[in-house]
Amino acid sequence: MTKSESPVMYLGPTIRGVVKYGAVFSGGIPKRLEKLARKKPIVKQLIVPLSDIVKAKTAIDTEGTVEAVAYDKIEALSEAEVKKITEGE
Repeated sequence: MTKSESPVMYLGPTIRGVVKYGAVFSGGIPKRLEKLARKKPIVKQLIVPLSDIVKAKTAIDTEGTVEAVAYDKIEALSEAEVKKITEGE
């Protein structure tokens, strides 16, 4: 895990073998999620401080917001693409 100052929650769709919706991380995010976020920076839009959860959930449910677009794009990632990113390099 990488270092982070405060706990964060992942509000994107579950990504098999990487992260589940609603997962909370304290002290950093897991390496597989970090690797995915480096290759697909839009993932970072859905890793939010616990203090911003309500705001982020509202944004995810609002069509056209950065968060809603991020959610849809992450949901569209194929399992093979995710595996290539997280296990490759």
